[in-house]
Parts: sequence; structure tokens; C-alpha cells
Amino acid sequence: MKAFVGVLLGAAWICSLMAGCGREQEAVPEDEQSLESEYTIGVSMLYRSDEFYIDIENLLKREAEELGIELIVQDANCDPTVQMRHFEDFIQMDVDAIIFSACDPVTCSTAVAAANEAGIPVFTFDCDAANDEGITAEMCNDFYEEGYEAGEWAKEYIAENLNGHARVVILDYAASFLVSGQRANGFEDAVTEMEGVELVAREDGKATRTVCMELMEDLIETYNGDIDLVFAINYESGAGAISALKAADVEACVICAAWGEEPLQQLSGGDPYLKAVLLGDPRDQARILPIAKDYLDGKKIEKYNEYSYHLVTSETLDEMIDWREIIQLRD
Repeated sequence: MKAFVGVLLGAAWICSLMAGCGREQEAVPEDEQSLESEYTIGVSMLYRSDEFYIDIENLLKREAEELGIELIVQDANCDPTVQMRHFEDFIQMDVDAIIFSACDPVTCSTAVAAANEAGIPVFTFDCDAANDEGITAEMCNDFYEEGYEAGEWAKEYIAENLNGHARVVILDYAASFLVSGQRANGFEDAVTEMEGVELVAREDGKATRTVCMELMEDLIETYNGDIDLVFAINYESGAGAISALKAADVEACVICAAWGEEPLQQLSGGDPYLKAVLLGDPRDQARILPIAKDYLDGKKIEKYNEYSYHLVTSETLDEMIDWREIIQLRD
């Protein structure tokens, strides 16, 4: 990973005042004692432009308040250099622990090593580090398997609705090869097992709505609208595909990994394009905070803490999770 870019910290961190020697201290009321922070933990979010991460942050903050932890939350905005700066700042602040979701799963090892050298334990969530050396604990998932599950569902959909034949497009995100890439690999391996399936394109949509919309517009033109099913690695990609399909009046099934009010309202309402979602639960990611506290408390913890995405449709969404309650935390 690139070397740290130095960031000078302002004098915003002020030491708490201690009572002078020889003076009798007044007892602190119990309710005020409960508000004192036992630990300070730095959190580097992957980005805040996605509803999934907005809700993870809200859940982390609620959990921190209940556990008596001070959180310092920063947004890396998918920039590894910015995330490196976060680590440097947290090290200078002498936080008790660092929690992060890696912008770059390979080169983040430099930041992790620097924290370890400073004696600060590091915890990860959602985006795995390619090398987990120096990681104290992590939330981990089999992204290939969840992609394969989506491909299995797609085969059933194709058999029941498209007479067993379909032209399929995958909208990938090359920069996220450990997450999006494995998810797309699993889907491709599963869906192409079906004899009547033709994978016509697997394109890098940069995980953005605009790029994916433009890619789909080109693919619709190239194949004269003969596209039956799209698998997108996140909702922004899926939404871009849906916009292009709608504009061209092309009927197709879209499946994507998603979380958030827009996609879940869309799915719940029986959208004619968005037929299924690989649903991630932000509460799974927020579990990393009590794990970090347990470690700081000297308790034994597991290094690998598994979670799963689940494929849901409009019929099964509300059975899986009370998603509206989580979204209401934003208010």
C-alpha cells in the first residue's frame, strides 16, 4: 500500500482535567458515570454513499452508546490513501482499537502493520483483507457461495419463466475482486451450468449507476434488446441496468446484492424488473464492535466471525428481516 500521507491533527483532543491533590473529590452521580467512555475506537468506513454503510454506522453508534465506547468515525470514500490517513490519525490519537472496512484488500496490510506496531488491535468488517495477518478479528463471508446461490435462483427463474433459455449479463466491479469478483464468479459458475443459458457479457460497471446504465444501453443496442437477465454486484449497478432497460422498453429480470430503502421498497412493491436481491444485514457487520470490546476486556474471542447474505424475493423479504426498523434509525 502507498506510504502514509501525513495529516496534522488540530488541537481538538483535550485531556480531561484531574482533581488537584489533597482536595476531596465530589462523588460522580451514577447516571454520569455510565456516560463515561471506557474505550476509544477509531472506525474507517469504506464510504457513506451507500445506504448499507449508513445503517452500519448508525448501528455501530447505537451499540457504542450502550457499551460506553467513544467512536471516532471517518469516511474513506473508497480511497485507500484516505484510509491510510485515518490509520495514521488513529495511531496518533492512541485509540484503543481500529475497526475498518478495507478500500483496498491487498495494500491495507501496510496500515494494519503500522497499527500493530503501535500496539493497537485491528478489526475488519464487510470487506475482507487479502492477508489477515495482524487482524485481531473479522466478519467473514463466502462471497462465492452467495453468488452461486443467486445463480441457482436464476436457473429456476429461467426454467419457469423463460422456457429454459436466456441471454445473461453480469455487471461486475473489477476493483473489488475479493467481494464483487467472487460474488460474480459464483453466479457465473451456477447459471452457466444450465444448457440454455448464454452469458453474453461480463462487464466492469465500476459499481456505479451511471456507468452501468451506459454499459446496458450499449449491450441493448448490440444485442437488439435480446437480453433476458442481469446480475449486478450491488444495487447501484442494478439500478443503472434497470434505467437502461426501462428506457429501451426491454423486459428483463434483474438480480443484485442490495440493502437500503430504495431497493427494498422496490422489491417489496413487486417491481417488474427487480425480481430478487442478495440481502445483507447491516446488523451482522455491527457485531464487530462488541467483539472488539470483548477483546479489550480480556475475553477470549473468535478471529473469524461468519455472516451470510440471503437471496430474497418480494414474497420472502419481510419474513427475513424487519428492514424498516433499521432504516428508521436514520431519523
